[in-house]
Amino acid sequence: MNNSHDYFIDVPDSTNFIKQRNTWHQSMANDKKLRLDAVNLTLSADAYKYGYQWEWCGVPIIRHPDDIVLQQEIMFTLKPNKVIETGIARGGSLVLSSTLQKISDMRSQVLGIDIKIFDHTLSALKPWIDKGEVEIIECDSTSDIAFQHAKTFLAGTDTPCLLILDSDHSQSHVLKELSLFCELLPKSSIIMVADTIIEEMPDGYYKNRPWGKGNNPFSAIQLFLKQNQNWELNKNYSRRSLMGEFRDGILTKIA
Repeated sequence: MNNSHDYFIDVPDSTNFIKQRNTWHQSMANDKKLRLDAVNLTLSADAYKYGYQWEWCGVPIIRHPDDIVLQQEIMFTLKPNKVIETGIARGGSLVLSSTLQKISDMRSQVLGIDIKIFDHTLSALKPWIDKGEVEIIECDSTSDIAFQHAKTFLAGTDTPCLLILDSDHSQSHVLKELSLFCELLPKSSIIMVADTIIEEMPDGYYKNRPWGKGNNPFSAIQLFLKQNQNWELNKNYSRRSLMGEFRDGILTKIA
């Protein structure tokens, strides 16, 4: 007679589970058919603006759920002392970063930069701004004003920080952002570059936008890594999201 608890024999301990999971990560990252299926699903879901349907703590967040969970893993492990985001949209991503810092038993220190900040965004972010947990600045993220604010914000910081780039997705703009902020970030800091998925979208998909295949965050990263040997693609995180916008877009400062 079978013991009803025999299935417990197959449950791995923590060490073996981590090894098993890493194998799954690597296999999934290299599965080309699965990736094509994921891109096709992303295309189908985009007809309903899937990425716009979510909220974080009551504030709209333009981020896929896969990437929200991924950022949680990154922040809980990295413990970034400060977070800078370019591209604020409706404010939810700043709230995400703020709450993830607090979940990680850290003080919330988040700087958001956008060329245009709308009244509805200011209203949504007011509780976090009033508590000094989120700071925002309206300017071009590649401007000297942005650089000076980031420099002041990061002054005295010698522990890893997180930079999230999600504004203008053209190659030239993203490359300027990467070049502008990279030297301000301490060693072991991480940069998450959004919408590298543009490279995998059909030709002409982004109508009335100055980006597309060959001219996007992914192509900017390729140029940046050639020019900056002290940064590398973080292979642990870059292909973790299945329906995500950061594929091959997460970088770590190694020196």
